[in-house]
Amino acid sequence: MTARVGLIVQRELATSLQSRWFFVYSGIVLAAGVILATLGLSDFAIHGYRGLAKAFAGLVHLALLFVPLLALFPATAAITEDRESGALEYVLAQPVSFGEVFAGKWGGVSAALLLALTAGFGVAGAVAALRGVPPGLLVALYGFVVLLALAFVSVGLLCSVVSESRARATTMGIVVWLVLVALGTLGIMVAFVRWGLPETVLAVWTFVNPVEAFRIGVLSILDPDLSLLGPVGAGIVTRVGSAGTAGLAAVALSVWVVAPALLGWWRFARGRI
Repeated sequence: MTARVGLIVQRELATSLQSRWFFVYSGIVLAAGVILATLGLSDFAIHGYRGLAKAFAGLVHLALLFVPLLALFPATAAITEDRESGALEYVLAQPVSFGEVFAGKWGGVSAALLLALTAGFGVAGAVAALRGVPPGLLVALYGFVVLLALAFVSVGLLCSVVSESRARATTMGIVVWLVLVALGTLGIMVAFVRWGLPETVLAVWTFVNPVEAFRIGVLSILDPDLSLLGPVGAGIVTRVGSAGTAGLAAVALSVWVVAPALLGWWRFARGRI
């Protein structure tokens, strides 16, 4: 990271920390995490690991709904907001390249989002750890949440680059998220039944879709007897094992972190203001 990129990261991080969204998002994640962890620990005392797994499965599905949105709103505004206000032209008039501005924007938004997520999940995780939840389970869950968040930061910044306004970029990002959610395992299974798609399509789509990759990756760690995974997830875990499924899911999410970011960086580096 060059010194210029570092300065842009600091600017974006400082701006985010002064914004209302940072504290609102941190509070939402904190409240949801603590509530679910507390309920799960109560069930843990009665049903053991199975009760804990079901409680954390609820946290997983909550993350599927909120984490992408928490990432998309600041990311889609990162470039379009400066473009609308004229600040982008001022920044680019300095001795800094388009690529460095994009990298700094990505780093600043990501850093602020990770602080918000850490503040929320950190407290919930601490409560769970003090009650005897395995630390490895908490680390795995947090790692997948981070990958999901960074993936949608990259998607949001790509939308911000190709859109003329903040409203259009935000709408585009939300539409992408809704399509990925709608085309989850249930949506593909409907297509499988309707058009007779090969069984391998279900398995492949599970890892192509970042929302499904996150779900299957976390649940493969949480639920050893596969009851929470559904038929597609159970089939994948049976073939490659829990560790293999989690590894494939992590790789798939990492691709979603890198690919949209590189595409956005390339598009922005071409000199499009």
